[in-house]
Formats: sequence, structure tokens, C-alpha cells
Amino acid sequence: MATTQLSRRLAGIVLAVTVCAAAAPAAAQTAAVTQCETCHRGQADARLSTPARDFALTDVHRERGFSCVNCHGGNASEPDQIKAKAPSTGFKGKPAGQAVIAVCAQCHSDATLMRKFAPKQRIDQAAEYATSVHGQQLAKGDTRVATCASCHGAHGVRLVGDAQSPVYVRNVATTCSRCHSDPARMSGYTLPDGSPLPTDQHAKYTRSVHHAAMVKGNDLSAPTCNDCHGNHGAAPPGVGAIANVCGTCHTVFATKFALSAHSQIFDRSCVECHSNHEIAKPSDEMLGTDKAAVCVTCHGDGDNGFKAAAAMRGQIEQLKAAISHSESVVAEAENAGMAMGSQSIALREASNRLTLARTELHAFDPKPVEAVLQEGLAITAKIDAEGAAALAEMSYRRTGLAVSLAAILLVVVALRLKIRSLPYPPDR
Repeated sequence: MATTQLSRRLAGIVLAVTVCAAAAPAAAQTAAVTQCETCHRGQADARLSTPARDFALTDVHRERGFSCVNCHGGNASEPDQIKAKAPSTGFKGKPAGQAVIAVCAQCHSDATLMRKFAPKQRIDQAAEYATSVHGQQLAKGDTRVATCASCHGAHGVRLVGDAQSPVYVRNVATTCSRCHSDPARMSGYTLPDGSPLPTDQHAKYTRSVHHAAMVKGNDLSAPTCNDCHGNHGAAPPGVGAIANVCGTCHTVFATKFALSAHSQIFDRSCVECHSNHEIAKPSDEMLGTDKAAVCVTCHGDGDNGFKAAAAMRGQIEQLKAAISHSESVVAEAENAGMAMGSQSIALREASNRLTLARTELHAFDPKPVEAVLQEGLAITAKIDAEGAAALAEMSYRRTGLAVSLAAILLVVVALRLKIRSLPYPPDR
């Protein structure tokens, strides 16, 4: 009986595996090794052998059942090299320039085909590429610009989510820098104003708060090149678009800035104060009238902007000092054994007012900044009063305890003296 049951279970497992295998789509089946790969792998020239090896090891297209002929044409089953590349086989050879876009687009622009392999993937990459600076230059005959293979690779192509892919979020900046940090390659390209296109963008980005958040903080949502410039439709944001680009992440700041007088004056909006690639961590030192403040780059002594910057910075420093003082009061009371839970919560609320004030200042109007800071100061004043009351109560308790102990000690001493003064009973 046990043998029969075991046999049935094994038969069921085999049947289930067989059904799953039969149900597996062709898209999930790795392509068989072709004559193209066999021939190329044996070549001494690395330019011929490496692509075949990369394609066999890691390429996502091969894992989906595609082979060399899907991009290069030819007859993959023909061992004779001449016959395999005969014109009748549609052999394309190594595509370059616009041909690269066409080869990739024959699949990636086909909605029916892409639904079979990657239903969520967009199918307008080729059309979007045509609108990019790269695509526009390529259309003019500039073959130095990036095409699909420049960023994704030609063989050994990995999924975007693969950490080893050149277009994985942490690798994008390095991939872009292969061209944009090369002075020789970027020679001849200019900015809209006619000045040479710089090649220090990657070096600056690695010193930015965005790069630090991604690399040191492991925040993969932190922006990299394509978040601001686009990927397939890559183009530098125009003057009128910078605030909107920054605003995709910094929504509240962008809203405040749009309502400010500066939005009508600054040509480069956010970049005027924060730069673009080398964006430093914002600090209160940026606000005010000190030499380190960015306000003084435009405002001089005596104008309204200069006065407003000085006022806002002074009020911010006032609340910071008040919060610091309140923290020391709460800490002292807690160390004395007093319960200060509600005051600790209020301290966080005061800190929130400080953060909100730093947000409000992007409207560059001292009034709402002052209103928020006054709320914070009112909170810290209440904390200080409650902390002082707690410390006074603790002092009162200690004084009372000392008096009580002194009284008890006096009673004990008095009793002892009284007992000693009593006559001893006579011996019997």
C-alpha cells in the first residue's frame, strides 16, 4: 500500500512538472547555441569572440529566446561563413548610427511583441530618442552621439533592475560620464549660449547631496542624470523648466518659489541658489547677509531683500537657540527624575516649526516665516516654563525631604537622650 501511494505521488509530481514545462511560454526559453556563437567564440580576435561570450552568459534577449539573427540577420544554422552571410539571408552585419535605433525599434516599438515579453515596458523609446539631443544630432549625421547600445550595451544586455546593468540607477551617472567626462569626445559641442559644453558634470555630481543620499544613504530614489535630463528623450532642461524639474521631487519648495517675486526675476530659478550638478546640502548659512550667504550675490546693504534676508536668518537663529535651551531644560529635569514626556513631544513640534520656516522662506516673504517661527518660540517658552516648574517642584521636594530627615533625626536623638536619662532598674 505504501509503495502504491509513493508511486502515485511521484507520478503526480512528474505530471505537474510536465504540465508546467508545457505551459511555459516560449519567451522564457533560452535560445540554443547557434553556428554564429560557435564560430565567434573560437576567434582569436577579442572583438569577435567577446560579444558572443557576453551574449551567451548574461544577455536578457537570449534568455527570452532571441538569437544573433534577430539583430544581425543571416542564417544561424549554416556552418559555412560565406553562405551564412549571403545577401539572401538578410545579413546586416554590425549596425551603426541610425541602424542601431532601427534594429532595437523593430521589437521595442512593436506593441504586440512587447506585450508577450515585457507588458509594462513603453514602446515609444525610439520616437522619444528622436526628440533628444542625441537623436537630433544623429539625424544630422553626427555618429559620435549615444545610441541604444552606448548605454544598454550591445551584447550581454541586462535588465534595468539588474545591479550590474550600466543603466541601473546607481550606475547611470558613471555610464553617462563615459562620454560626457571625455574632453576629446565632447570637443566641438556647445551650450545654447555658444560656450563649450563642460565635462565636469560627473565630478560635480559625486560631490552633491543627491549622490551622497544614493551612495552613502542607499536611497535609490535620489536623483541621478536621467531623473533631470530624461533618458531616451535626453535633453538639458530649458530655463523655464528647471523649477518644474526640481519640483517633481521638491513639490512644496517649487510651489512656494512659484509664488515669490524671484520666480519672475531668476532666469535659472532653483539653480541660482542651489547650483545644478554640485548641489550642496542646504544650510541656514545660505540665508542672510554674511559672506557665505547666497543672498548677498544679488542684494546689497540697504535694499529690502538684504533686510528681509537678515530678518529671516535672525529669527531662525533665535528659534534654534530657544530649542537648544529648552532641550537642556528638559534634559536637566529628566536627570532629576521628573517626567517630561509631553515636553519632549513639544520639542519635536518646535523643531517641525523650524523646518516649516525653512520651507516658507522659499516664498521670500518674511511675514509667513516670522509667523511660523513665533509659533515655535511660543512652544519653547511653554516648555521652559514647565521645565522650570518641574525643577522648582524637585527642589521643593528635596527641601521637604531634608527637613523631614532633620526632624526625624532630632526625634531619634531626643529619644536616645531620654532613654539614657532614665534610671536603671535595681538588681534582684
